[in-house]
Order: sequence, then C-alpha cells, then structure tokens
Amino acid sequence: MPGAPTNDLTPGRPELLRALGRNELAGAAWRALVLAVAAALVGFAYNHVRSDRVALTGYSPPTSCTGEAEATAVTAISASEVASLCGDRDVVVADVRPPERFEQGHVAGAIHLPCSASNDAARVADTLLEGKRMLVVYGETSDDARPVAESLLRRRGDKPLEVRVLEGGFSAWFQGGFACSSGPCDDCQKKGQP
Repeated sequence: MPGAPTNDLTPGRPELLRALGRNELAGAAWRALVLAVAAALVGFAYNHVRSDRVALTGYSPPTSCTGEAEATAVTAISASEVASLCGDRDVVVADVRPPERFEQGHVAGAIHLPCSASNDAARVADTLLEGKRMLVVYGETSDDARPVAESLLRRRGDKPLEVRVLEGGFSAWFQGGFACSSGPCDDCQKKGQP
C-alpha cells in the first residue's frame, strides 16, 4: 500500500537483515571472548591461592622403565663405593630386576623394586626411604636402573635424597666379589612388596 509506513525489517530490505545478523554475531563473539578471558583469569587466581597449586611451568613427563633417560641429578656410584656403605642405616639399595633374577642373587640387604611394581609397591618403597640420605639403584646394567632411579627421584619431590645408580649393574657387583644373597626380599615381603 502506497503511503503506508515501512517497517525496517520488511522483506523488501534484505541488506538490513544481513547487517543485523552480522552485528548480532559479532556481539556474541565478543561476549564469548570476554567470558573466556574472565574465566581464565579466575582460574589462574584460584590456582595461585591454593596450597596445592598446579605448577604451570617445568612439566616433565613420567619416565617408565623402558623410557628414554633424561638429565637429572642421578649419578653413578662404583661397586666398591657401595660396598663401603654397607651397614649404613641411612642408605637403601634397591634391585629393579625381575623377581626371578632377584631370587637367583642380589646385593646383600637390597630391597626388590622391579620395573613392573604396582603403585602400592612404589608407595611402600617411598615409606622405606623416609629419613634415608641415599638410595642406590641397580639392574642388570646401569642403563636398566637409571630410568627407575630418575622416576624415584622425581617421586620424592622436595624430600632430600641422594639417588645413585650402581655403575655396571649387578654384574659389576658380582664380579667385584662383594656380598650377595639369594631368595626373595624378606624386608619387602614384611612390608607388602613383591
């Protein structure tokens, strides 16, 4: 009808409808961005005031028994140096070889902590390390023991503990003529470890 008022949203004005749609979309995008930034800031602030906050830097992935060794504070120690530590109550020696190999022969007084140990066994080992100043880890070779030693060191966190790897592994100990035992780990069985 000529002379009738025109509504801005009438089908005769498609460019206006398109413009309104773009403006609403842009406004929604801005609102979503502001909301996301606000949520991130609240999350960072909450993490900062928590006593058990999540570290946002310095992440290192866990090491498994077959993983690549990474640079840590774990150093090698000779069989003769380990032998000189025998009888020191502040030193724990841990064998990470399979149970059959441990039972066939191991460093006298060593605990058994195989790579396949469950989390419960690892927690028991953690308990055995309370108050100790040094942990010596060995496998068939130094390379077998290093990933486990590094993992145990990381697991200890801020608790002071010097972690060393027996240079040359069990064969170096055996060839050196140092004290060996055989059979299952007596102390481990008392504490529920394999």
